[in-house]
Amino acid sequence: MMRGELVSGAGNLFVLLDARGGIAPPGEEAAAWCEAAAGKAGRAADGLLVLWEDEGATRLVVWNSDGSEAAACGNGLRCAGWLLLRETGEGEVVIETRTGPRGVRGETQMDGAEQLTADLGVVQVEAMAEELPLVGTEHAAWRGSVGNPHCVFLVEDVGDAGFGERGAALQEHPLFDGGVNVGYLAEEGGEWRLRVFERGVGETEACGTGAAVAAHVLHEALGLPFPLELELSGGRLRVSQDPHGGARVTGAVEHLGPLSLESATRSST
Repeated sequence: MMRGELVSGAGNLFVLLDARGGIAPPGEEAAAWCEAAAGKAGRAADGLLVLWEDEGATRLVVWNSDGSEAAACGNGLRCAGWLLLRETGEGEVVIETRTGPRGVRGETQMDGAEQLTADLGVVQVEAMAEELPLVGTEHAAWRGSVGNPHCVFLVEDVGDAGFGERGAALQEHPLFDGGVNVGYLAEEGGEWRLRVFERGVGETEACGTGAAVAAHVLHEALGLPFPLELELSGGRLRVSQDPHGGARVTGAVEHLGPLSLESATRSST
């Protein structure tokens, strides 16, 4: 019987497995773990986070709920950092990811939740001009990357009824080989709101890398200064920059309790 922890990063729901000193489960088991979360959280998890040891370093691999691997995951990184910070008692930990070493720091307590900050590295954004025809309430499209691909649309209303269909359709678009994370970004009630459709998952409550790319779009397109706060379906994320121009994402991390699953398959990552 394997035991994991059910954790939420600003509404992004994950199962976190600590496989250090043991054997990490393969991506094929992600769907079962994510479905098991529904019994405790009322919905399936967005992904499976696995911590494991490699040549003395603590590494994180992120599996989406469909079993595909996520190249980068801001909220997942913050959730993994929560476990290591609690374990070490230190103010900062460094986790090896597919995109390089990333720092995670504990911040403050707010509304009963721990606020953690993760370093995501340099964000690249560029306007797509006429490459991608706009539909519905879309006004402009931007391509972005922070280790994984994003497409952000500036829109009138993030509640556009066609959002899910648009997000699913863009997974097969020739401009985005291998799929893309799709964001709708709008100013509503004096706040910037973001809605995200993640590749390998579908619509999610939050997306840390999506927030980082969206904030850089606002910086480039509208000249808005950092830090920038974005309201997502599951919570609020603050995006700032480190001294070298890399993105930092801060938001709540909540521990929702232990989770167990009888797993017949065992394989090394």
